[in-house]
Amino acid sequence: MRWINFADKLPGYRRELVLAETRLDHYDEFRRFFRQELQLQPGDVDGGNNHYFQADSGRIYEVVFVGKTGRPFPCGLEILLLVEDIDPLPEDDEIDKDLWEFLRWIIAGVGGEWTLEALESTGYLYRVPFARRPVK
Repeated sequence: MRWINFADKLPGYRRELVLAETRLDHYDEFRRFFRQELQLQPGDVDGGNNHYFQADSGRIYEVVFVGKTGRPFPCGLEILLLVEDIDPLPEDDEIDKDLWEFLRWIIAGVGGEWTLEALESTGYLYRVPFARRPVK
């Protein structure tokens, strides 16, 4: 996964919502991580600062950070898959694999009590097909 500048290629794409998380600020570590890693400012909530990542699959996603009055920014996020023109959406498991990649990036970056081993153990218990089995 890598962050990219995609603003110049938006014409001809549609956005499809694939994930909405409205309680990002439930744990301060996540809010702080995004603010530091992506240099987010409260004004970014107006859509003036879009963030795009390209998954290992090659698919491109837009991350929109959500703000709400009286709550620290960002308090949520939405992830939208960019799909060219009228192309069909990929299968759900392909999108889920990309989202799992994004989640691994977050957990690795947040650190502390949030570990990749715990994430992968949880994924394995819930039978997420692309979760790695923890190494003992």
